[in-house]
Amino acid sequence: MTNNDFLRRLRYALNIKDNVMVQIFKKGNVLEKEDLDLLRDNPLEVLSLMYSDKSNGIIKGFDLIPNYSERIVTITKGMAKCNGELFWMKEDYIFDMPKQEERYVLKLKLVSDIEERKYYVREGRFVLELGENVNEDEIEITRFITREGAELRNDYQNFRDLRRDFNLMEIINTKYSSAHKWGTFHPHVLKLWGKEVSKKENLDIFDINFYVTCLQQDVIERDVITSYINAKLNLTDENYTNEQMFRHLLTILDNLGTERKKVEKKRIIPRKIIVE
Repeated sequence: MTNNDFLRRLRYALNIKDNVMVQIFKKGNVLEKEDLDLLRDNPLEVLSLMYSDKSNGIIKGFDLIPNYSERIVTITKGMAKCNGELFWMKEDYIFDMPKQEERYVLKLKLVSDIEERKYYVREGRFVLELGENVNEDEIEITRFITREGAELRNDYQNFRDLRRDFNLMEIINTKYSSAHKWGTFHPHVLKLWGKEVSKKENLDIFDINFYVTCLQQDVIERDVITSYINAKLNLTDENYTNEQMFRHLLTILDNLGTERKKVEKKRIIPRKIIVE
């Protein structure tokens, strides 16, 4: 990549006008504090504008990776919106699998804005607590019920397997940021559903459109999910909880019947005709 290529990409990434770029990077010019402030502040302003109409919740990342031999769980770095502010975790977070048999919830909380050396640092922390209580200023990452000696898992085999009694890191109530104030489903929830529906035999145009959307998109708006559920089950509610949406989608999945049978195509070899 040449210097020109770099500056061109920087200009579009930070949304800086051409005349400002020329002024900042003209030959022989020394970058002043104001110039560096401009480069520092623009990315945050652009991101804040992009997600200004989105609710609190996960935007990207925070995936759960269990290590059974060491009995730990890694949460990957990611980006989220909390208390109306954007922040990102630059490093992975690790917690030990609890040994005590209890019901737990792991939450993400934005602590505060701290002014440090003339710039702001937004500090977030993970909180592992007993019970299932999640406050409005917190984002649920996962919840689970442990049994002594067992390992926490997230090896979901199918859509129904997203709900088990013990030792499963549930993501049904994980809140992803969306235009709806309650957020929306974790993308993996709907991808599991879409994968199963794609194999069903009795599909109408609503089923096909929705399962294709589930497989193609990462984040699907809550209103889209609600509209599909109401159309399929002849319902009218607009304010389902995540638990209710999960149960309704499970009902629809069961109503779609059996999977399509695989038809094996036989190769027909034409007989040879010998003409003397």
